[in-house]
Amino acid sequence: MEPPPEYAAVPPGGFDPRELTDFQLDELVHRIIGRITRLIRTELRMDRERIGRLRDPRH
Repeated sequence: MEPPPEYAAVPPGGFDPRELTDFQLDELVHRIIGRITRLIRTELRMDRERIGRLRDPRH
């Protein structure tokens, strides 16, 4: 396995993710987690539909 590539220098005036504030990072994580959670729930529901167990027995 190759090591990750080195961090490239950011051109002046360009976006540097290392300069994000704590609030910006929290907001970004919140948005990403929300999308990922919805995708996982949808995938799990589709799996239950495929095997014929649409109802979750835990509820």
